[in-house]
Amino acid sequence: MRQLSGGGSDSAESPRRLSKEREAELMEALRTVEPRLIASVTRVTHDYHLAQDITQEVCIAIFQEFRKGTRFEKPVLVFATVVARNKLRDHWRKSSSGERPYDEPPEHGRRFGPDPVAGLEYLELLESVKAAIADERQAAVWELTHVWGLKGTEIAQLLEISSATVSRQLAAAEAKAKFWREDEDLEPA
Repeated sequence: MRQLSGGGSDSAESPRRLSKEREAELMEALRTVEPRLIASVTRVTHDYHLAQDITQEVCIAIFQEFRKGTRFEKPVLVFATVVARNKLRDHWRKSSSGERPYDEPPEHGRRFGPDPVAGLEYLELLESVKAAIADERQAAVWELTHVWGLKGTEIAQLLEISSATVSRQLAAAEAKAKFWREDEDLEPA
């Protein structure tokens, strides 16, 4: 491995220094992504601290992609939403499996945020809504709109469909979800 004059190395693992232009692009992306992700994850989890943690991890993932030299064809928010969604699902799965993250307080310590079971209940409810919608693309559009707060154009870029298709898919999904909700209300307890 050859040493560079700045003290770094030229190996594939060595971190790349961002150009001023690319650094400005990164900072603008983070400025637009961070508040929207915190709001979306807080809305889903009702836990502001968890939302901040997940958003921070997503911002690190964005930074790493910029460092690799990745050129995003879609808005960075689309990438960030997918990463946040996966991290949130991982968090809930770890919480429900009894696996304790290293920074979690001991059993007798005070617990912050909702019970991990609430996360699993949320995932089950989301899956039941998706099953009621019965169309994978419509369910994805519904979730990205109502859960993650993405706009139609952002969803169109994420799913690689037109904005008009997003509108049609969302209308169909909402009709099916409404019908499913009405059926549940009619069933005796």
